Amino acid sequence: MEGDLIMKIGSLVFAVLFLFLMFIFVIVIISMFKKEKYKNYQPKVSIIVPCYNEEKNIKECLDAVYKLEYPPEKIEVIVVDDGSKDNTLQLIVDYKKGHKNLIILKAKHQGKSASLNLGVKKAKYDIILTIDADTIINKNSLKLLVRPFSDKEVGATNGSCIAKNTKSILGSFQGIEYHYNNLMRRAFSEVFKNVIWFFGAFACYRKDVLKKIGYFKKDTLTEDMDTAMEIYSKGYRTVTIYNALCLTIVPSGIKDLFKQRARWWVGAWQTLRKNQKVFSFKSNPSIIFLFINQYWWSFFSVVSLPLIVYQIHYWLPVSSSSILDFFMYFFRWFSLLGPFYVVYKIPVWGISTYNIFGVLSGIMSIFLIIRAINMFGDKMNIKNIFAIFFYFPYTIILNTIILTSLIRLIFLKRKYFIYK
Repeated sequence: MEGDLIMKIGSLVFAVLFLFLMFIFVIVIISMFKKEKYKNYQPKVSIIVPCYNEEKNIKECLDAVYKLEYPPEKIEVIVVDDGSKDNTLQLIVDYKKGHKNLIILKAKHQGKSASLNLGVKKAKYDIILTIDADTIINKNSLKLLVRPFSDKEVGATNGSCIAKNTKSILGSFQGIEYHYNNLMRRAFSEVFKNVIWFFGAFACYRKDVLKKIGYFKKDTLTEDMDTAMEIYSKGYRTVTIYNALCLTIVPSGIKDLFKQRARWWVGAWQTLRKNQKVFSFKSNPSIIFLFINQYWWSFFSVVSLPLIVYQIHYWLPVSSSSILDFFMYFFRWFSLLGPFYVVYKIPVWGISTYNIFGVLSGIMSIFLIIRAINMFGDKMNIKNIFAIFFYFPYTIILNTIILTSLIRLIFLKRKYFIYK
């Protein structure tokens, strides 16, 4: 009886997960028939690059900035060194010798938000582009990012970040994840005219709007998401321009991945609690989704691991005497072979709630991931096929990070990290 109850609870949880995925799937399908068009608008832009100990990345970042397809006379470039302890500042000084219009601001180590605010206040133009020092912006991205500002209701824009270092197994998983998230961000932005996640790796803002909200804050771990929420609270829209691309460096090890995603998840909680006044049934659907998404995945991270372990044990073929049977059982559980095997076994097992949710979820996930890969110019090579085939274990890692983030949120003493 107890086992049956647990299985029923599992069915309910995964039913909600299926509906969640179905909603995203429908939004993506609708977005395929929508495309926002903006005027060919080219305002003057101040480009701000905050950096701290970025000697490995700063030159490549600035090289990309100076290759932008944008009128040079309409650009100023400001690099803010946040008290770097390595050779970053000297590299910037050397770089300035060949680029006289480069402005260097030196600051004491007070964090990214403080560096951005220093740059924004020194900027002389009304549109601000911020770029992380480990980010390489595509040459046509700036002209795409500024066009929506022809609409006075738009307060900020950002594009799609593509994982740069994807040669490792962990990097390939993150590459697929970034494509998938970019697909979702594009879909919500085009259907609901407002973003769901706003990434500050490279983003454009109206300077006067930043001033209205009191500039970038230091009281959350995710100042970019917090800034977007405050911009929305002032009556402006934030939109994603999906084909404005940049390359960004992703964590190369599990430890760094845990650190990054824990900061993101805790920062999201801080941001949503801080800006909870913007949440209501009258809010933009993208804003409502942000709150629901945070609560749902937090809950799911708590219950999913015990349910998965129990289900693996529940269906374990204990009567089998073959080691190969055990191996294939776990292989199906943790790979894309599972949904296809379920379809193959329907004549024997019959149709159940688990069958329906499992198979349809697998089909929708495959469609969305392949759609995302194609949309952002990636290829279905062996690396990506491997990442897709074994993506489920990677989601377990992500859910584990969320769970540890919730624990950290309860016991966290520091309110923010001084720098990313």
